[in-house]
Order: sequence, then C-alpha cells, then structure tokens
Amino acid sequence: MMIVTLSSFQAINYICAKHDKQEATLSSLLGYNIVISLFWGILLFLNSDFITRITGMSATLILCMYLYCTFSSFVTCWRNVKQYDYSYKSTSVATLICTLGTAFGGLASILLFSKTAEAKIIPQVIVTVIVGLVIVVAAFKKGKVFYDKEIWKFTFCFCVPLLPHYLSEIVLMNSDKIMIDRMCGSSDVAIYSVAYTVGSLISMVTGAINSAFAPYQCQKIASKEYKVLAKNTNYIIAFVAFCLCGVMLFGREIVLIFGGQKYINSISLIIPISLGVFFNYVFQLFARVQEYFEQKHTIVIASISCAVLNIVLNYIFINLYGYKAAAYTTFVCYFSFCFLHYLFYRTACKKYVGQEIYDIKGLALISAALIISALVISVISRLFILKYIILAAVLIVMIWQRKRILDFVKTIREK
Repeated sequence: MMIVTLSSFQAINYICAKHDKQEATLSSLLGYNIVISLFWGILLFLNSDFITRITGMSATLILCMYLYCTFSSFVTCWRNVKQYDYSYKSTSVATLICTLGTAFGGLASILLFSKTAEAKIIPQVIVTVIVGLVIVVAAFKKGKVFYDKEIWKFTFCFCVPLLPHYLSEIVLMNSDKIMIDRMCGSSDVAIYSVAYTVGSLISMVTGAINSAFAPYQCQKIASKEYKVLAKNTNYIIAFVAFCLCGVMLFGREIVLIFGGQKYINSISLIIPISLGVFFNYVFQLFARVQEYFEQKHTIVIASISCAVLNIVLNYIFINLYGYKAAAYTTFVCYFSFCFLHYLFYRTACKKYVGQEIYDIKGLALISAALIISALVISVISRLFILKYIILAAVLIVMIWQRKRILDFVKTIREK
C-alpha cells in the first residue's frame, strides 16, 4: 500500500489541520489515490509477465494484491479523516465488516473450494473492494471534489520525499530478524521473535492511542496550545512507560503463555526490546512536529542514518555475540533515532515557533525513570514473591486512588 498510493494516508492529519472542509478534502484525496493507483495498475498490466516471473507469484495473486492495496488505501484515508474528527462509530463498523468478512469468507473459501493462497485472499479482496467502493461513492457524493490542485500538490510533495523515511522504519523493524535468520538460523529467529512479540505487546496500546493522539497533536500545534499539548504528552508517555514496566516485570509469565517453556531463553531479550519500543514511540512525537512544518529532509536524514546503523551494528555484534545482540542493537538504534529526531525537532521549533513545544525535562525524567526501572527489573525479575508484592502494592494504590485515575482517564478522553 505504501508504494501503490505513495503513502498518501500519511499526510491526512496535516492536510486536515490546514483545511476546514473535511468532506471536500476526503473526496480530493480519494481522487488523488485513484489516479496514482491507476498509474501503477497500468505499469502492472504492461509488465505482468516480468513481475510474475521475478516474484514467482501467479497473475491472480498479483492482481489480488494490487486490488487489496488500492482499495484498502481508500478505506485508510477515509478512516484517518474520520479519526481526525474523532468520529469512531462509522470506522468501527467498517473495521468490523472487513474483519468478519475476510475471516469467514477466507475460511468458507478454503473449505468449499481449495486450500490455496488465492482461495484465502480472494474473499478478503472482495470485501475490501466492496467497502472501498461504498466509501468512494459516499465521499464523492458529499465532497463533490475530485481534483484540488492545492491538496494534490501538498500530498505529493509531502509524501514522496518521505518514502525513504517510511521504508527506513520498515528496515529498523525487520532487519534484525532477517539478519538473525541468515547469520544464526531459523531456531534463533523463532526465539527472538517471541521476545520481540512480547516486548511489542504495548504497540497495540500505543497504536490505539496514536489514532486519537496524532490528530490531537496536529490540532494543538495548529492552534498554538503548546502548554496543553506538552502536559498531555507527558501523561501519555508516562502511561506508555508504566505499561512497559509491567511487560518487563512479567515478561517470563507472558513468554510462557505465548510460547511455552521451549522459548524461555527469550526472556532476557524483553527488557532491551521494550526500551526500544518506548523510544520508537517517543521519536514519533518529534517527527510529527517536523512533518507539520514540512521539514522532510531532516526526517529522512535521521531515519536513513539509523537504518544503516542498525544493519552495521547487527552485522558486527550478531557475529560476535549471537542473536541476543540484536535486541541491544535495536535499543541503541531506536534511542539514537529518537535523539536525532529530537535535535531536528529543536531546530524546527526554533525556526517556526520560537520555543519548544514539548516539556523536554518531563520527557527526559520519564525516560530516565523507565531505564532505571528496567535495570531494577532485570535484577528482581526472578524474585517471584517480590514481583507479586509489587503487583499487589500497585493494585492497592490504584484502588485507593481510583477516583483520581478515573478523572485522569476521563480528562484524556475528552481532550
């Protein structure tokens, strides 16, 4: 989807922050996506034999992938515009339809027709195409705009230069597993993947938070409410750090639930992976400010530099210390990633705002507290009685302070 639509969905929050007419904006964005998708579709048709030969996939499978990427991009654009306005009812319904339709459709197709990749994917594509078509028709009916020069130009000029940044993020997330597979073997990849999955559990939470918080950040930057944004950002980051502490403290139990005793060696990797996840989340705060002020070159420089650093460090330290080194190189790279984006964020703030948008001291204190907590957890993680005493103490405090916690949650939801 990133290539087929040139990552146009990445620009939505920034377009919506600068344009009031959301319905016209959405229809114009969908028009842009249709044109870009048709361009790739023509290239695919003209080179279908070559693509089939080099990928080893059937023409049917390639067509399904193209249709899925095209129409899921329509759904993603529509969902992101709705999330910007905090309109979740319709997006929840669409997500439920897609999830149930693809799950049951794929199962029925496999049982009734054949146990092939095409049999599983075709129902998923059909459901996505139907939902995408409904969204496109409804959007054009309401927005009545196919081409808006300003929006099309902004989307193209915003997203295309950032493609190396988005690709670098993929490299950062996946190069360690690929290199472990090549340098150590598939069994080590399996152990590492379990640790990575456990450490990244919080990503489900952060993903849900970002769906609301990313538009909120753009809105507050646009309205210059920097103090409010800084305060709520600290709350969010503290919450993420708290959740990660729980994952690190009870990593052993989570591994046993997810993978069983045979993956017990992955426990030692959860702490550095969790720290990497934290700094991967924090860097997005700084990157969004650069994106808002269209400082695309600084984003790309930081991302490519850290992707290259990740590959180099993995090559050196996996050779020296085995697959476990990848967890620590990932942490180092995400920390470096975050720090570089912070430096460029400061430059953007100095140029466009005249002050820093976030409370950097607060973010630094939360980060330091998490790292210190990780060191403590690495010592006490095997002391089961102490762990559960800490858990009991936390629960008691939460019950005691439940009114404040509920008030805090309510405040965040409202804001």
